[in-house]
Amino acid sequence: MAAGQAARGSADRALDAMMIPKLDRSRFDWEPGVRALLSTVAPLVVLASMGRLDLGIYASFSAFTGLYGRGEPYGRRWLTLLVAACCLFSCVVAGAWAQSVGEPLWIVTLGLLAVISAGVLLTSILQWIPRGAIFFVFAFLGCSMKPLGQANLSEVMLVSVLSVSFSWTVGMSGLVPRLIPSVGAKLRPLNRTPARRLSAAWSRANLALILISTLAALASMGVASLTGIAEHQYWSAVTVVAIFSGPAALVSFDRIGHRIVGTLVGVGVAAALLGGQTNQVYLICVIAACTFVTELVVAQHYGLALAFITPLALGATNLGLTQEWEALFVDRARETILGGFVCFLVVVLARKYFERHGYELPA
Repeated sequence: MAAGQAARGSADRALDAMMIPKLDRSRFDWEPGVRALLSTVAPLVVLASMGRLDLGIYASFSAFTGLYGRGEPYGRRWLTLLVAACCLFSCVVAGAWAQSVGEPLWIVTLGLLAVISAGVLLTSILQWIPRGAIFFVFAFLGCSMKPLGQANLSEVMLVSVLSVSFSWTVGMSGLVPRLIPSVGAKLRPLNRTPARRLSAAWSRANLALILISTLAALASMGVASLTGIAEHQYWSAVTVVAIFSGPAALVSFDRIGHRIVGTLVGVGVAAALLGGQTNQVYLICVIAACTFVTELVVAQHYGLALAFITPLALGATNLGLTQEWEALFVDRARETILGGFVCFLVVVLARKYFERHGYELPA
């Protein structure tokens, strides 16, 4: 036994030396992983069988519904999932509508402000996981920047409402085995019940987060557009909102490093999985595998999860195989670095402001 403990200690030290995260297998989130897998893949399989994977991006963004409600009892989870479903449906449809009218700057700006506000305020009220507005922003901007092609707004609405409804059902499906005592006793207890208060939304910290996130996201998109460094400018905005997931993130460098390093590693993983010629069946399989692994590890290590989130996001935005993968890899890397740099500047300025006025940094 002593030899085994010594070996494990040596392995842990080796992992630390290589900066490789150690994962506790007992903390793997199997249930959320299976739910996310079903919510994401089932609509894509249906659309592929109909020859309409051009609508896959709208189904994929709507399937983000299944990511919410982690650890919540079902008496509370139904509301979390319902609110997330309504928000994601609205983001997808609003984004597609913005694309249909030529995505004017004022509509994109107001839409971005609205979805960031919704994500921040609802996080404070519902105390849900994942925190922040990342998935709302990704859905709105992703759909607003994607040409509709042969699709029309009615088809987008139908696909989205069916996808969020399916994701809601999958998210609640775990209630059934828990009604069987012998099975429910073996499943992880659902004991995440934080207090929910409408009053929690109205704070100066949330207002600052909304305004700074919106301005930083718009600034990053503006720089990307003016410099022409990449064609998918909204990825820099998604990076900003992902990093600024809560008020404390405005004065912290931690998530910036995780986001940049994790995404760059993820671009390498995506190149290995998606580079060259791919077909739609293979692409759906990659999306399925990355979705499952992401939910399995994200609660333990955000940076590691990004290594799988990145190929998942790239695959979901190119389901129709209409773009060259290599160009997408370069765009994703450049936009992430740009968004991270903008966040770095914001954090530096915010910390100086707090220090100059003698304020304590938020934890």
